[in-house]
Parts: sequence; structure tokens; C-alpha cells
Amino acid sequence: MRYTIILILLLVNSHIQAQDISKLVNDYTSSYANTGDFSGCILITKNDKIIFKNCYGYANQSFKVPNEVNTKFKIGSVSKQFTASAILLMEQEGLLKTTDTLSTFFPKNPNAELITIQQLLTHTSGITDIYNVPDFNKLSCQKNTISDVTILVLDSDLQFKPGTQYQYSNGGYAILAEIIEKLSGRTYQDYLNEKIFQPLNMTATGHNRYNDVIPNLAVGYDPSGYNNVKITDFLDPELLKGSGSLYSTVQDLQIWVESIENRSLLNKETYDQLLKNYGNNYGFGISVYKSFDQSVFGHDGRVNGYIADYLHYKESDITVIILGNIQTGVADFFRRDIAAIVFNKEYKSRAKRIPPEDDIKIEKEKIIGTYAFGPNFKVYVEDIEGSIQARANEGGYSELILLEDGRFFSRTLYSYIEFKEDDEGKIVKLVWTNNDGNSFDGPKE
Repeated sequence: MRYTIILILLLVNSHIQAQDISKLVNDYTSSYANTGDFSGCILITKNDKIIFKNCYGYANQSFKVPNEVNTKFKIGSVSKQFTASAILLMEQEGLLKTTDTLSTFFPKNPNAELITIQQLLTHTSGITDIYNVPDFNKLSCQKNTISDVTILVLDSDLQFKPGTQYQYSNGGYAILAEIIEKLSGRTYQDYLNEKIFQPLNMTATGHNRYNDVIPNLAVGYDPSGYNNVKITDFLDPELLKGSGSLYSTVQDLQIWVESIENRSLLNKETYDQLLKNYGNNYGFGISVYKSFDQSVFGHDGRVNGYIADYLHYKESDITVIILGNIQTGVADFFRRDIAAIVFNKEYKSRAKRIPPEDDIKIEKEKIIGTYAFGPNFKVYVEDIEGSIQARANEGGYSELILLEDGRFFSRTLYSYIEFKEDDEGKIVKLVWTNNDGNSFDGPKE
């Protein structure tokens, strides 16, 4: 009888804790959904049991179709671990070795002999990022093939001697996707379907192809103004094949996490390869590090109009999965804050932006220009169709909205921007404060 009472008390306490976590996570997430900065689904599990599951906003704003747990979202760079797993499956089958050089697959390329598959997997190959190739914006609007993409990145100058540095490269994972196609004789999507998605019963996960109509796929949006959105720009998914072209649901990603924990797809030694920290807190297509004194694996993803993130805490067997269809800067801190709520740790409260009460004329000609944050990092502030926009190097644009205190705010990056004047009223620098409160100065050129 005594042990029965203790068991009942433990179960009641566990239920109360789950209720508390659910309310806190919902209150936190709703505060960003209500300002138009988050739309999507969140799933949290402990010991493979769901302790929180909820969706916010619309999968389609025009027709007011709500996001639901079976809504599909593009998952961006979370795709990389599936590409890595496909490569490791091929190694298990004796089709390749991760120590092989690219000369086996691309014998005509002069750099191929210098680069190994493992270096592509760990971002240490020196291969340029696809976003850095010339005319990327033009390429993103047209239909490409995976061969087009690999030729572009392989023919570009190496960023450093292979194996000597770490530099995140989507281009390296495009090469891995073509290797999968060359060796299997099948398309990237068909190989992943047969070897990964079907065996794990991940029926809502797949590769997004050019002009595909995908049932239940949420429309991707970018922020516009203080709390509105606009449909994101088109980006040919072939440019991101291997690195960021997949879509999934929160439920399918939970199946994937469980498969890693249970070692149900690859053999133990191969999973050890996948999850080993090769430096820079990175394994094969997956992040591995310590947080809240626990071992963590997971990855984040951003692709036009979408955010994705998941973290699995090994010792407590807790998983946090976040998928969204508005590409705002909340992606940078949601995972940390929600995990902090689950573990009853402190998390930062990001100040809500407040628009000016009256129309304030912005002296655009004063702030437009180039701001140098380093020899290879510049921010360009431009007036595009009446909207103040900023971009870093050759990256995408982020709208800057004016706040009542005179600063500007980027919803895309969830950062504050302040233009500093000298005694004569001339703009001399831009101060960029990120969502963690760290500030950086960029003198105006």
C-alpha cells in the first residue's frame, strides 16, 4: 500500500510538471505568434512520450488554413544529416569509404584529389558555399540540375587547403548528393525514400523538386513591416539538394530522432561516426555539443520562408522540435529558450518592438551606404521601393523598421540597428545589436 501511494504521488507530480511546462511553453510561443514572428508547430517529448504539442498561425495565410501537426515544412539544413546517413549506408554496403577522395567520382577536377568525402561531411573541404557562387540570385530563379550545382562549386577556388579549417558549406553537401546519385544509379530522393524514409515509416518526409505540388506543405513567408508577412521569393530546390531541400513534419522528425537513439537504421559503429565530434561541435551533417550539462545532438535550418530546428538531450531523453513557415530571427533563440523552460533554467526575454506613434520622416539619404564590420564583412543599407533594406555581403535583404526610440529593428534577424551621428549630424557608423544583446560597430565607408 505504501509503495502504491508513493507511485501515485510520483505520477501526479509528473503530470503537474508536464502541465506547468506546457503552459510556460505555450505562453512563450504565443507571445511571438501574436506579433506575427512565429507560425508553425512545436513538439516536445520526454522518454518518447509527448509532453507538449501545439501549432500556431496559418499554413496558408490567404485562405486561413491553420498549421496542424501533419503540416509539412521545408527543413533547410536539417536535411544534411539525412544526406550524411545515406553516405554512411553506402559505406556500410561497401560502395565507398568516407576516406575516398573526390577523384574517384570527379576525375577531371584538379582539386578532386585533395578532398575527401569526410571533409565534405564535416565542412573542412575548402569547397565554397553555393550561396557565394557568382550570379546565385539569378540561378535561384531558374531550373538547375545537381550536375550544374557541383560544377559551379567544384570549379570555384578553394577557400583554404582541405582539412586545415572549418567553414560551413552547402556546396559540399551538393557534391555528396551527386555522389549518391552516381553510385546508386537513382535520384537522390528515390535513394533516400528507399533506404531511409520508407524503412522508418517517415511518410510525410521527402525532397522538394522544382514545381512539385506537395500536399499539406505550408506556404513560406518572409516578414514585412511591423507584423505582416509576404510570400517568400522562389528558390530552385535543386541548388540545395543534399544540403537543404527536404520537407518534413514534427511527427516524422520525432521518428527520426528515435531511430538515432535506438540505432535502428545504421549499425552501432556507423552511428558512432555520425555523432562523433570532429571539431567545431560538428559530426557528419549533425551538430553535437554540451548544453545544460547534457550531451546534445540536432541541427537548425533556414531556407526561404521557413525555419526548422531540433535538439535531443541524451541524458534526460528530451527532444524539442520546432518547424515554422515565417523566416524570422526567432529561429536563433527559440530552441535555447524553450529548452531552458523545459529544464527550469533562465532564458532571456526579448523586448517587443514598439512602432512610433506618429509618422516620422526617415532621412534615408543619410543612412544609405556601406558599413564595414571587417575586411571581408560589409553591410549594405539601401532604399528599395521606399523600404529601408540591409544585406550582409551577398546575402539576402532584411527590412529595417523604425521604432519609437529612433532605432531600427530587423524581424528577419531579430536584431536592433542604430545609426550613430557625429557632432555635425553626419552618420559615421552602424551599431548592430543581436538577439543576445551583443553589439558590433561598423564604420560607414
